[in-house]
Amino acid sequence: MRHILIDADTGVDDSIAILYALRSSNFIVEGITTCYGNSNAFQSAENSIRLVALSKCGYDVPVVAGADQSIEGGSDSAPAYIHGDNGIGNVELPESGQKPLDEEACDFTIRKADELDGELVVVTTGRMTNLALALQKDPSLPKKIKKVVSMGGTLLEPGNVSPYAEANIQGDAKAADMVFKAGFRLTLVGLDVTMKTFITKR
Repeated sequence: MRHILIDADTGVDDSIAILYALRSSNFIVEGITTCYGNSNAFQSAENSIRLVALSKCGYDVPVVAGADQSIEGGSDSAPAYIHGDNGIGNVELPESGQKPLDEEACDFTIRKADELDGELVVVTTGRMTNLALALQKDPSLPKKIKKVVSMGGTLLEPGNVSPYAEANIQGDAKAADMVFKAGFRLTLVGLDVTMKTFITKR
């Protein structure tokens, strides 16, 4: 059983990943932290809360609204025609009584890393801003986290926001640079993978 923390800008693609993780018998989702990207961090938190309720996963999953701008202060989110006005294609999921935790996402990440004593896997499906902010507060974080798995980057495929750049990395390049250099055990899942892997009806 893997203990994962999902850090997402909860849009259409992130929603599929979150639902898969919540319904999987291989994972315990220790929490979901959100950032800007497909929409703002607060809308992403609301989307995540509704996904937790939709999943009927059978356990409590705290949600924390995190960074709403980059390390250097930018907050360029995707235009509505890509992920809709609410980040999830304007799909209206049923409301939930759950509220976001009153805690900074970076503090929540550090707390969970400490509680799980080297067993936490952080999965980022958006910008790496929250993880970079946690790293600024606790430079020893790479020794406390088992692994970081990030959706981002590209090697052989063209970028999706420029001929060379992928959105999650370009959206906060400074944060990505900090994470890459920090010494985490890191796996990047880039556009090279997503261009070759498809979800079918069967």
